[in-house]
Amino acid sequence: MTDSERLRVGIALSLFAHFLLLNEHWQVITPIPPLTISVSLELESSAVTAAQGTGFGINNPSPEAQEQNRIANMKRKAFLQFLTEVETAIHTRRFERGTANLIGLAQCTFIIQPDGHFAAIDLQKSSGNPQLDAAALYAVRAASGVVKRPKIIGPDPIPMTVQVKYQYGLH
Repeated sequence: MTDSERLRVGIALSLFAHFLLLNEHWQVITPIPPLTISVSLELESSAVTAAQGTGFGINNPSPEAQEQNRIANMKRKAFLQFLTEVETAIHTRRFERGTANLIGLAQCTFIIQPDGHFAAIDLQKSSGNPQLDAAALYAVRAASGVVKRPKIIGPDPIPMTVQVKYQYGLH
């Protein structure tokens, strides 16, 4: 193809592209008006006080509210620590069946009962390798009841989803 032929093809493509753009039905989009938020304060509220000449302030919470907040924080910490320990217990049992040559990720679901044992253990997402999936389910079953459930988090069943990861050289 010569230079003049390339130039003609380029001009033809350019004209075609301009034709397509000009025949498009363009619409003018109106901008969304800014969101206005108004906050109203009741001056009669026991939480809000008018300080002399300094504007508004919020009183310190009552001792009962502080205690409730402290207990809620303790529950939250204990709950997160418990879930971390459950996940660690599962991951430390991944290779109990001698499956150190696997690589992949299996996602398992289960419910932690009040006594710390697991119920309704299920493979939610397969790794694509039946041997890895079986090893992951075995690790979850083997970790059932191993971690002591703190009383502070209550007796409600806890649904949990864990991704059991297998990787060369990972222990």
